[in-house]
Amino acid sequence: MHGNKKERAPKQAPQPAETVKQQEKAAEQPADKAEAAVPEGKPQDNPAAKESTKKAAAAESAEQPDNPDGSKEEGATTPEASKVAETGTAESPAAKPAKTSKGEKQQKTEQSETAEKAEKPEAGGKASPAAETPAPSKPSENPEPSENHKPSDVLEPSAREKLRAALGRLGWKKWAAIAAVFAVLLGAGLFLAFGTTHVIERSDRDAKENIYMVVKPGTTASEIADHLTRLGVIDSRLRFWWLMKIQGDAQKFKTGTYAFAPHMDEQAVLDKLVSGDTTVVRFTIPEGFGIKEIAKRLADEGLVDEQEFLAEAKDFAPYNYMKKRPNERYAAEGYLFPDTYEIHSEVTPEAIMKMMAEDFDTRLTPALRQQAAAKNLSIHDLITLASLVEKEARYDEDRPIIAQVFFKRLQMGMPLQSDTTLQYLMAGPKEDVSIEDTKIDSPYNTYQHAGLPPGPIASPGMKSILAVLNPASTDYLYFVADRQGHNHYSQTYDEHLAIVEQVR
Repeated sequence: MHGNKKERAPKQAPQPAETVKQQEKAAEQPADKAEAAVPEGKPQDNPAAKESTKKAAAAESAEQPDNPDGSKEEGATTPEASKVAETGTAESPAAKPAKTSKGEKQQKTEQSETAEKAEKPEAGGKASPAAETPAPSKPSENPEPSENHKPSDVLEPSAREKLRAALGRLGWKKWAAIAAVFAVLLGAGLFLAFGTTHVIERSDRDAKENIYMVVKPGTTASEIADHLTRLGVIDSRLRFWWLMKIQGDAQKFKTGTYAFAPHMDEQAVLDKLVSGDTTVVRFTIPEGFGIKEIAKRLADEGLVDEQEFLAEAKDFAPYNYMKKRPNERYAAEGYLFPDTYEIHSEVTPEAIMKMMAEDFDTRLTPALRQQAAAKNLSIHDLITLASLVEKEARYDEDRPIIAQVFFKRLQMGMPLQSDTTLQYLMAGPKEDVSIEDTKIDSPYNTYQHAGLPPGPIASPGMKSILAVLNPASTDYLYFVADRQGHNHYSQTYDEHLAIVEQVR
């Protein structure tokens, strides 16, 4: 045989029809297997593969031996074709694909779901050999995946780009959030180290005195910070606020009354509030304080709201002698005894006034009330006169003399002409009243109206009350105080004017 020709399959003797049919069925089986093993690519899309398939089919047809009846065996295959059917891969470019019987339809399996259908029949209605039998794919070193056969783990370029963009956006947001948190913490740290806020000045008083603040149920952390700043307990509201937020203390404050000192460390104040280091309230009202001054002192110490206290004092009269008179500013004026107090219960304007009024009522003993009645003085008149003495006298030795001067003028029907009643009408204290001040239109103006003013102008101490009940025995009708608070007395108006020129 020539080396360039393939060995033909040996001819077979004629066999019965049944045997032929069995052989045909046997020949169909390997063809199906060969068809299932074909790769899922689309060999028909490759023109070179089509042409190679046609030539292989023609050669196979030429080399096929004839049957006795003149027809070619349809079920016979060459050894090379059988090998292709078994492995699904051709050994060489000249490998021949297995043929199937005419009219046989291609069967699809689960492995070839993505393969495209065979080419359509050519014009004339007859299917081409390439369409009848799928040709095996030509092996290549680096086969590229077809459109319908893509590995599940390989992403499309567009999907990779979308994923990369999403990761980029997530990273940007992440770094932006980190930068924002860092900026906030840095700003908080700088402010805690250097920040200050304006502190509202408290009224002048003993620096050693405690500053009290009452934390009631429902009081917010912001309100507490404002109150502490207003009282002068802390110097920086914002520094206190940052500490409170960073440490999570805003919801941990205990209710109660606290004692603080001026200009405390913010952390020390927070620790006190969180631990509930409450205290017994102790406050002192000096002699001669009026309702306005008492309200301010208590507000400065953090015990009450100043305006609430003044509103409560207008009609506070738990005793009959405290009943509000016409033109009287405050029913409680003069009856809140000046003393040092401790509160063990809830701190409210009403509770404080009640405690101070009870103290006054206790100190005004039955003996003192009888003594006032002997002088034809009601308790209201006694306390009104005592309040004038309290405001005019700085030294104890002056109290009985001033009381005697007032009694003498009342007996004469002469106006009391006390500068203290004018001061009571003013917004603040004034060292020297003017002629214009004496023209103020008010029932409290003792320059314009004879007799006692509508009510007390301050809370007198016991020394002033006793001075009114026990006045000195003198003939003085005038007095004037020097810059040191000592009073100088005279019997006539001319003597009085001469003394005024000397001491003023």
